[in-house]
Amino acid sequence: MQRNTFLGLPGAKGLLPPATTRHVIFVMLGVGGLVLKHRYSGPASDLVHSYGGNVAASFAVYFWARLATASFLAAHRARRGERLGRKLSGLLAAGLALLIVQLFEVFDGFGVMSNVYDRVDFAANTIGIAIAVALDAAARRAGRRRATIEPAPTSMNGGSRSHD
Repeated sequence: MQRNTFLGLPGAKGLLPPATTRHVIFVMLGVGGLVLKHRYSGPASDLVHSYGGNVAASFAVYFWARLATASFLAAHRARRGERLGRKLSGLLAAGLALLIVQLFEVFDGFGVMSNVYDRVDFAANTIGIAIAVALDAAARRAGRRRATIEPAPTSMNGGSRSHD
């Protein structure tokens, strides 16, 4: 069994790698924030109701872009034999996410969703992506640190071991 370094959950080989699992979970977290923001009734509820959706959607779009750029860069590496770093993938994802969410504001929801134009939405979108980038970097560091701390599997039966 392979160990998921972000959540500490066992996973079978051949399933999603830990980074992909993490990105999917964070996309769902952002979508959940977008859907549930109207239920918030705590401090600064006016700000949360006005701009929380922008922050949550931008957060989700960043992690969706991480999934998309990782696939694109992996295909590029396979074709060209080049190695492009994870930082480039993150920068490309942040740029793509920022472009998508800012164009969404400029073009009034692309005619698909209702959207009220507000210049502060641009800042809220940027804040959502900045939070996502910071969380992504922290999760990567935590995963690398955990991978260096855990000893390599030593058993002869395919490397599975108990994690109690």
